[in-house]
Amino acid sequence: MEPIDKIKAHYNFTSGDTKNLLRLKPVMTGYVDEFVEEFYNYVKNFEEAHKFLKDDATIKRHQDALKLWFLNIFSGEYGARYFNTLEKVGMMHVKIMLPAHYVNATFNFVKNYSQDILKREIKDNEDRLYLERSVVKILDINLDVFTSSYIEEEKKFFLSQKVESYLVLLANRFSHGFNLILVLGLVALGFLVIGLFGYDLFHVMDGNLEKGLLGTLGSLLMLWVVIELIDTEIKHLRGGKFAIKVFINVAFVATIREILVTSLKHEAVEYQISLVATVAVLGVVYWLVARAEKN
Repeated sequence: MEPIDKIKAHYNFTSGDTKNLLRLKPVMTGYVDEFVEEFYNYVKNFEEAHKFLKDDATIKRHQDALKLWFLNIFSGEYGARYFNTLEKVGMMHVKIMLPAHYVNATFNFVKNYSQDILKREIKDNEDRLYLERSVVKILDINLDVFTSSYIEEEKKFFLSQKVESYLVLLANRFSHGFNLILVLGLVALGFLVIGLFGYDLFHVMDGNLEKGLLGTLGSLLMLWVVIELIDTEIKHLRGGKFAIKVFINVAFVATIREILVTSLKHEAVEYQISLVATVAVLGVVYWLVARAEKN
């Protein structure tokens, strides 16, 4: 973190700003409970808020800390102790892996909320704007310190930034190359399945109608799966999400084809029942995965 005096100088935070904030202390103290309530009404709309505010005990600790932080903004004391406290809070956010976006968004809320209070309490426009500038400065300084905690965390390297950046770039290129090889392999597999389809179709022409039709149906299912895999891998190369459902489809098709084959060979009933049970289990797994991806 930058030296305290340097941070204040960058934001042109003067003794006049300190006096303004201290003047607002009685006003803001009366709104501290309302502030916490409004703050929680705001953050509960965040998609991952429940991950960080898991239970009543955690919420109570956070609310108490939030009240203290809000009141300290208007304490008039902005020395080393104040900045050290801010730095600890920032590092705590990093430790629990709170997204930096949430921090920025909540500071925007606090800024707007504070301005609304000033509009209610300070009727003189010129005086209100003068006080408002001081509030904005101290909130921007708070956000600066919090943000620096994230930056400091990103600066931690095992070897060096240059070496690690090169290794990450090299790994990304290898990953991309392997994905391209996978696409080529799937295309080759597609041609092999087409050959299998032709072989099964030959049985139909050869007079073995039942074997030929069932074999052809199984080959078409395999071809469909290969097309789905190629399509999924291309989307992945373009930055799309990794689709787990496709691999469940592969297991589906493999099991269904095995059922078709065993029906021709008149395998044991127990084995065929186990295959049907496998299809049922895969159906449940597919439904669960599809539901999770949708959510």
